[in-house]
Amino acid sequence: MDKKTPSRKSGERDVVIVGGGISGAALAFGLAGKGCKVTVLDAPTRTNMASRTNVGLIWCQSKFLHLPEYARWGFMSSRLFPELVRELEEISGLRVPVNFTGGLIPVLGAEDFQKRADYIVKLREALGEYRGAVIERGELEKKLPKIPFGPEVCGAAWCEEDGVIDPLALLRAYRAALPRLGAEYVETMVLDVTPHAGGYRVTTRNGDYFCRRLVLAAGLANRRFARFAVPDLPVYPDKGQVLLVERLPMVMPIPVLGATQTFGGTVIIGFKHERVGHDSGVVPASVATEGRWAMRVWPELAKKRLIRTWSGLRVMPEDNMAIYSRLPGHPQVSLINTHSAVTMAAAHSRLLPDFILGGELPETARGMTLKRFGFAC
Repeated sequence: MDKKTPSRKSGERDVVIVGGGISGAALAFGLAGKGCKVTVLDAPTRTNMASRTNVGLIWCQSKFLHLPEYARWGFMSSRLFPELVRELEEISGLRVPVNFTGGLIPVLGAEDFQKRADYIVKLREALGEYRGAVIERGELEKKLPKIPFGPEVCGAAWCEEDGVIDPLALLRAYRAALPRLGAEYVETMVLDVTPHAGGYRVTTRNGDYFCRRLVLAAGLANRRFARFAVPDLPVYPDKGQVLLVERLPMVMPIPVLGATQTFGGTVIIGFKHERVGHDSGVVPASVATEGRWAMRVWPELAKKRLIRTWSGLRVMPEDNMAIYSRLPGHPQVSLINTHSAVTMAAAHSRLLPDFILGGELPETARGMTLKRFGFAC
């Protein structure tokens, strides 16, 4: 059953946000902080949410050389995170476990080491600044002295602007903060979105919600909700599969991409991206590949108990860059689609509310609209 939350169904909101995951909650937090009357509508199901495979990495390094503005956007968000977490904890009254300690990508073999080094040199040239480098094994062991790395590990890619946050704690804090800022969070299934009387009607199992401004932040469901303006939204399901290893003593103060120790002590292994439609089933061969890689990096994991494996579907724009856009012919409707919801949460809270309210996108994000796919918006 849907959770019944008191609401003003007959009244019109300033903004209705369809989708209450980390992206939708982050936007709502920023808008509510500006005094907007915001309602967030979130489906009660947990079976197909992108957060199922979210480790909680705040991750900027060694990626998006071909999309330098998106790389800059990630670094901008990372730098906004410390202040955001302090404010979230103060308003919500909840603790949000987070480490702003940098991040590491293990390197296996000399060839991989050189490829990583060359990539970082090019990325630094493209961005003008990059606070990271490829480090030798000795330096890696100094950073993580309690992890006995495998003999193939010759070093790591390192970036001081990465980090890790408990993604469920982040989401809980956002949701706890929203009513304290005057926002409304409603857990209900959204059935349809349609233009109505100069605004928009959002039809749910709890009834209809009316608004002048609408935000679609529902991940893969945006394909369905945006059809009144975009018949075929250019996003697809990106499948991730992960393994969960039993709780260990805390040995990883700096997160390692692909084998990350959680704040509870368990280790989540996973790094694959698969384009297989909406099939969210676990494929043993795929998770075995991830497990073998993790044991090459950290052989001690071979002796530990595997608790379970699972998979989830992330939303991925066709060119792997986020979409922040108004819909064609509907300037009051904003579309948000990104596969980096945790990393970009601070940017979404701090830098996107003015865009939602009719302003321009921040300069760094202005190339991330639907125009790049040929839409007039």
